[in-house]
Amino acid sequence: MNRNNSASGRTATMADRSPITNLPNSHDASASDGPSDSLFPLSFTPFEFYYLLEDRPEYASTFPVRLQCSGLLDREAFSQAFRLAMERHPFLSARIAFDRRGWPRWEAGEPGSIHWAQIPVDPHAPCDSTSVSCGLKMTITQTGDLTEWEIVFHHVAVDGLGAFQFIMDLFLAYAHLSTDSSGPFPWRKIDPLRLRDRDGHQLFKQGVRLGDLVRLARVTLPLNIRRAAIVSNHAHLPSDDELPSSSDDLVHHLTEHETCELSRIAAMQSVMLNDLLVRDYFLTLEAWNRGTSEAERPIRILVPTNLRRREDYRMPAANVFSFSFLSRRSRDCKNRDELLDSIRDEMVEIKRQKRGLYFEAGLRIFCIWPALLRWSLGRPWPFATAIFSNLGAGLDNVPLPLCNGRRVCGNLVFEGGSGAAPIRPDTRVSFAIHSYSGRMAVCCRCDPRSFSPQQRRELLDAYVEQLRTTIECES
Repeated sequence: MNRNNSASGRTATMADRSPITNLPNSHDASASDGPSDSLFPLSFTPFEFYYLLEDRPEYASTFPVRLQCSGLLDREAFSQAFRLAMERHPFLSARIAFDRRGWPRWEAGEPGSIHWAQIPVDPHAPCDSTSVSCGLKMTITQTGDLTEWEIVFHHVAVDGLGAFQFIMDLFLAYAHLSTDSSGPFPWRKIDPLRLRDRDGHQLFKQGVRLGDLVRLARVTLPLNIRRAAIVSNHAHLPSDDELPSSSDDLVHHLTEHETCELSRIAAMQSVMLNDLLVRDYFLTLEAWNRGTSEAERPIRILVPTNLRRREDYRMPAANVFSFSFLSRRSRDCKNRDELLDSIRDEMVEIKRQKRGLYFEAGLRIFCIWPALLRWSLGRPWPFATAIFSNLGAGLDNVPLPLCNGRRVCGNLVFEGGSGAAPIRPDTRVSFAIHSYSGRMAVCCRCDPRSFSPQQRRELLDAYVEQLRTTIECES
């Protein structure tokens, strides 16, 4: 195979930029003052409006993140750390209101409280249609010396990297308070006023060029005129008593050996590890749909794309993402090596052409006629077959001490976490990759209205088996 150097294959997906290692002055001991009184109200961006329209009772635009820690939690210290971390990220408590034209805007809100409960709150409650907080929800469940944090983020307000910003600040604040440390908090410096510029790519504000329109059409037209395959349920709908909450995500932890082998194989083949994982995702979905009516349609994978510029890494948690899409038909999945080469090349192209900006630009045009965007999202027409996110090893890099390869957060030891992007009608499957303490975890979220618990387990097992096949074939 003719492969380029792996460094050229980087693309601005969630795995590309760790929310910790790529933040300027991440060890700056000074923290900014609270947000300016003049920060709100703020207008919605097109991408925020998209997620607000996507928010519905059956498919809320939320993503719960579950974190497990061992040790006895200090409630007083944690409550104070939570309050201080929330103050640094005003979008996590902001309210949504509407102007006279019905266009949404952000207004200042009050931080939510911590739910100390054995049963977590519903992580999939959508925003109301009236003025409401789409802010963060925190539930703490303690069993013996094991503490589980469930943090429910709303995608209207914050993306995955923004969620990591908040989690990092919460970890650092709790470690500082629970150990009675002196001196300033070890937070990086942030600037809340940068939230005004979270949509600062100047799309079409200096005139529209023909090349821009051509690229825009190439990215957005297939989403609206070419129907993607749906992950088949093989005509086995779950029974009424098999309908769990879609928050019941499944997680599989690869061994350290398997994790190292996948990284070694990617390096040996001069591709990014993410390219390899996406290739095996295509192979899994193609094999799953084989023999069904969906096999004739292209498999289209949605990849979250980070739009932050360097100066945006001083911004508090916000939604500064867009989407890129990779499509392949069954015939494209016959040759594993050729499929991997094509994915590597396309990932390079996504970065080079800033393809995520063109989905954002398409939303901007749709927002000129909001009814058109509502119509487009309301059709029984999936943008994507499935979602794939790679959150990398961000929590491995939190500036906290290590104990047996795990981060020590005051009197707690962080054991691991999981979470996946929200699903939408007919985009039934969302997979996310997390890495921590030398092990990769695969988190699987499936639409419980389409898949039984057994089918969800089978789909996750199929992907894990595909990864093991890659290890066997390349060893």
